[in-house]
Amino acid sequence: MLTLYDLPVSSYGCKIRVVMTHKQLEWRTVPPPNGYGSPAYCKIIPAGTIPAIDQDGFRLADSEAIAEYLDEIITTPPMLPDDPRERARIREISRFHDTRLEPLLRAYFAHVAPETRDQAFVTSNAIILQRRLDQLNQIANPAPLLFGDQLTIADCGFVASFALITTLQDILGFDLTIPEPLRAYERALVTHPSVATQSANYYEALSSWAATKLAG
Repeated sequence: MLTLYDLPVSSYGCKIRVVMTHKQLEWRTVPPPNGYGSPAYCKIIPAGTIPAIDQDGFRLADSEAIAEYLDEIITTPPMLPDDPRERARIREISRFHDTRLEPLLRAYFAHVAPETRDQAFVTSNAIILQRRLDQLNQIANPAPLLFGDQLTIADCGFVASFALITTLQDILGFDLTIPEPLRAYERALVTHPSVATQSANYYEALSSWAATKLAG
């Protein structure tokens, strides 16, 4: 059985939980001892990041590396196609999410608590986030998922990010317009059988985390 080092509120952890659900894997979740980045955890996972996996002593960090590894060892259902150009497109969107979109959402975490909130940052960051969503709308062509009706690695990161956008916008009140094709994609994604439960669980974890921050 796989061991997943993770926390319920981790967006990249949610990504891997979706992959493992889709692959019908069994796993146990372990929080990083003394928190991620701690000396105790770095003895296990030198990068000190979550998520990370341990499979019979084989340890691996970085959500994208984990997702591709799981897809290679558990080939059904496939989450990357055989065609090299299609694989490249999936990786393009997945990396766009991980490097261009998700960091903007994570940047809001320090501003959820009213006492640490910088409204000028909230507003300026939303302008960049809007630009990224508009770029994604040009890059992607969901039908109904990013690549037809088959769930791919590229889809999995967006499960948490859509939840983050909804939750953070409700709390912080920044202006953001999600293009309708992406809205339709979100609706198709969160109702996918491999996604629905993980999406609901993530919303619940995010709500509890936000409530704690708002309460000070």
